[in-house]
Amino acid sequence: MFGKVSILDKRKQDSMIPRISSTLLLSAAMLSSTVHAYEFPAADVNRKPSENVQLLQKISSGVAELSQDASKGVALISISKIIKGRPYYEMDPFDFFFGGPRYRQPDPSEPGQKQAAGVGSGFIIDLEKGYIVTNNHVVEGADEIDLKLSNGETYEAKVLGKDPNTDVAVVQIKDPKFNRKNLAQLPIGSSDNVKVGEFVIALGAPFGLEFSQSFGAVSATSRGSLGITALGNFIQTDAAINPGNSGGPLLDMNGYVIGMNSAIFSKSGSSAGIGFAVPSNLVKEVALQLINKGKVARGYLGVGLAQDLDDELATAMNLPKGTKGALVGKVEKGTPAAKGGLESGDVIVEVNGRSIHSGQELSNNVGLMQPGSKVTVGYFRAGAKKTADISLGTYQVARADGQGQEGEEDGQEQGAAKGNFNNSGLKLETLSRQKHGQFIQQYGIESARGLLVLEVDPNSKARASGIRPGDVLLKINNVELKSVKDFNAAYAGSSKVLVQLERRGSFLFASLRK
Repeated sequence: MFGKVSILDKRKQDSMIPRISSTLLLSAAMLSSTVHAYEFPAADVNRKPSENVQLLQKISSGVAELSQDASKGVALISISKIIKGRPYYEMDPFDFFFGGPRYRQPDPSEPGQKQAAGVGSGFIIDLEKGYIVTNNHVVEGADEIDLKLSNGETYEAKVLGKDPNTDVAVVQIKDPKFNRKNLAQLPIGSSDNVKVGEFVIALGAPFGLEFSQSFGAVSATSRGSLGITALGNFIQTDAAINPGNSGGPLLDMNGYVIGMNSAIFSKSGSSAGIGFAVPSNLVKEVALQLINKGKVARGYLGVGLAQDLDDELATAMNLPKGTKGALVGKVEKGTPAAKGGLESGDVIVEVNGRSIHSGQELSNNVGLMQPGSKVTVGYFRAGAKKTADISLGTYQVARADGQGQEGEEDGQEQGAAKGNFNNSGLKLETLSRQKHGQFIQQYGIESARGLLVLEVDPNSKARASGIRPGDVLLKINNVELKSVKDFNAAYAGSSKVLVQLERRGSFLFASLRK
């Protein structure tokens, strides 16, 4: 009989349905999860890269190969030294160069002293002898030098020689039987052949991170006037250089060292894509002298340089249009330059046929020559091209100033009322060491003769030419100034006025417009 199923009957029916255990249900769920877990799509193994991509792959492999091979010649340099009396909160100079600060403990044996640790880089130039090149600032003042080589061995090193003027130093592994396995010396290439845009590899230990590599290009060559060193130009690169890279090699795509990483331009202290390396030719030349002699001998000409030429100054000096060179502000008595006939106001444009474009270039060329070298100097004087054959002397770190004797004191000048501006906008008096002692001390005046600039009219052409109070005017149109009357007469009677002056021991030129 058909009818409604009672609750009891339904329960009986339910009891007859087979039951699946919870264990089985869980296992099934896990199996389902495993089967349907997401996976990344398989790569297309049959896909062939284009010729351009294949070229990139070869470049990448080549860079990796060069880096791996060259890393066998890179050394991690750790130094320590005792610093006296420096408060713990004050930054140590080593912190910038070596990626610190690191934790430093005071030396309990000497109160007020502490040991500073720093890390830099270097590279092997002679594996047999254990010679390693690095920066002077890496090892300067170090009491102990430890080297960690790429094969994991650590050795003490000694300094063979260092040159602050080029920031080059050579150290040697003390143990002559050091383990040379898996090490290599790096070949030195010619930096003269480096071109802007070439790929380069920088190796070193940035922030103490051992045997690191960065890749980039040459941004500029012969970059000078940076204030990094007294002598030498630099290779600029965008390969990342950071504190701790100092002394590491910069390689070209042949695996040759074309530079030594030295400095960066950065407001943060880290790489900003502007790094500088000492050119390999300079590294090689200096390193050879340090190894053979323990020091570097340099040529000496004996001129004090003025400011760089600009177009206005070149016009005032009757120089051919576009002339660049080194403007001579002063010639020291008894020097090779004086014996060769050079004078203040000459513009040196050549040394041994090589063009000179600035005072920095002249310093580099002469300073990197050997004493006794015979040079032919080409220069302009009063618009005429001349030459002089000169034998270079020996550069000394400190030279006595060859200034002349003090001049006699003049009375109040005639032809210019005391305290009034002259036509050029200057208040002048004949320099007297007795009368102007306060000015001499305040402005660091070295000259014994000349006209002292007391004031400059802020709206005058003299001001526009760059003349300042405290300057001493020495010559006008290459004629020595003995009185204010001399200046006024020359200024009034000339269409072009070229003034030579001294400013705090430097000798400069100014072109006065009329």
